[in-house]
Amino acid sequence: MVSAPAVSIRPSRATSAFVLAAAIVIGTLADHVPSRSPRRAGEYVVLEGDFHVHAFPGDGALAPWTLRDAAARERLDVFAVTNHNRTFTSRFAQWMAARSSGPIIIAGQEITNPAYHLIAVGIDHTVSADQPAKGAIADVHAQGGVAIAAHPTPRFHGYDDDATVAALDGTEAAHPADNVSNQRQFAAFFERARRLKPTMAPIGSSDFHVSPQLAGCRTFVFAREASAAGVIEAIRRGRTIAVDEDRRLYGDPRLIELLGPNPLEERRDDNGAWRRVSLALAWIGLLGMIVFA
Repeated sequence: MVSAPAVSIRPSRATSAFVLAAAIVIGTLADHVPSRSPRRAGEYVVLEGDFHVHAFPGDGALAPWTLRDAAARERLDVFAVTNHNRTFTSRFAQWMAARSSGPIIIAGQEITNPAYHLIAVGIDHTVSADQPAKGAIADVHAQGGVAIAAHPTPRFHGYDDDATVAALDGTEAAHPADNVSNQRQFAAFFERARRLKPTMAPIGSSDFHVSPQLAGCRTFVFAREASAAGVIEAIRRGRTIAVDEDRRLYGDPRLIELLGPNPLEERRDDNGAWRRVSLALAWIGLLGMIVFA
């Protein structure tokens, strides 16, 4: 009896390695990080931020150093890494950012409970999600951070209580919406929150995992200084403007007036498609290396 020849998987692994190498080459050639200086408006430095960003390792696709370059290309001055119920990656990202140039990175967490999602910005340790929203907000404040309601819609009954809403520092008035109704709900929740607490900060966030676009919704922060502490103080005082996907602005009309008639710069990224190709090839190559190891 003639035995069947052994099947080698080395060509498949070699192909995966080639794909990964191609991803690195394409990504390197396509990488261009612009430099910019934040604008000033009256007594404030105006920082553009995204305070709901997920990173790898965790529930995001991009590592902190890659996210930082992507944020710079999107003309962000600051962003927070907010993985679900974990802070290791965000604390590492903050440590890394303090030792290199580029946008400010602030450690955070998306506290994820069936009854609510809450963004914590400026914390040092993971906040337990196994508690009511009001308790989580108090734990964020105990660490010196700010607490922001994440994509608040009526299905999150953790925010039914007015006292809980009034304890927040901010709420996502602008967030990538599946439909027009959702964005209206985000805006309506912000109006409710502002009635309960006039200093409630409107926040625009992308909730970036793999998509949608980083900083598709963003926040203008009117800070007294360009630092993490300056950003957190401004959010706590409600000195922010949120921008949604349709470029609508939410917040204090006086701050909107300070921004001027055309606050949003046109963002052009000639190499964005090539970077997306690079990212896709990198994941394909890595998966192939694992499968054919």
